[in-house]
Amino acid sequence: MIDNRPYSIHQTHVDASNNLVLYQHWHDEIEIFYMQQGEIEFIIEDTHFCIHEGEAVLIPSNLLHMATKTNKETCSFFAFVFSPVLFTEAFTNAAYTRFVQPLKHNGLIYSVKFSPNISWQHDVLLFLKKIIYFYGRQDINAWELELHGILYQLWNLYYLNHMAPIALSSNYEKLYDKLKPSIEYIHENFSFDMTLELLSKQSCLCIGTFCRYFKELTGLTPFTYLNRFRIRKSCEALLNTSLNITEIANMCGFNNISYFNRSFLEHVKCKPSEYRKQNMNIF
Repeated sequence: MIDNRPYSIHQTHVDASNNLVLYQHWHDEIEIFYMQQGEIEFIIEDTHFCIHEGEAVLIPSNLLHMATKTNKETCSFFAFVFSPVLFTEAFTNAAYTRFVQPLKHNGLIYSVKFSPNISWQHDVLLFLKKIIYFYGRQDINAWELELHGILYQLWNLYYLNHMAPIALSSNYEKLYDKLKPSIEYIHENFSFDMTLELLSKQSCLCIGTFCRYFKELTGLTPFTYLNRFRIRKSCEALLNTSLNITEIANMCGFNNISYFNRSFLEHVKCKPSEYRKQNMNIF
């Protein structure tokens, strides 16, 4: 982040000999990735986008994503990464719940590729280029407020043209209010065994209604959501502790190391030991 501000702008060049553009990772921030030169395959969870020069992709918070080149040419890109806290400063709680928070729980349906041949996306790209223009400038006090204004204009286009047409957006607040106790329970107790009865009880719902609402809100079943959350916590432990893999699996709620390894490979596309080695080398 820039001087502890809740956003940052990065530029990266990838030479012809390197096929990997972005290693597999996720973060709490929202990211808009702009392709300055070249062509890549961008993968967000199980969704693939082919991103050409002059195009961009928006990645909501906490989605696993990576990118590889589609050819042997040099490529370069900008990444604008920002915390949703930028919106909490400007919006009321009700507006934040409507305009931003849905990305947190079912982010994949809100990810989008921006192409210059679509009118509203062309305008989004113009705003994004204005933000990228601030890259490398040190006089932050002279342009910080302008950046905020540009981002709000960009987000307005994104909300009106992509978020609002998704039916969940209008129903989100009701669903989230209903399921918030269960979701918070998962986040605070992920290392312990859970049942559908226990989770649905947190939200005072019958099991059938709970499962239906949960899938509508997050796009996942309760146990798939729990499993993915545990895997993400295990990734944090792999990078931030010296615990061995069995200890990390147990700490994150996996009592069977074989099941942990299979789940990790399915979600992260590599073994836990490989993830630790690759990412420790990067950092």
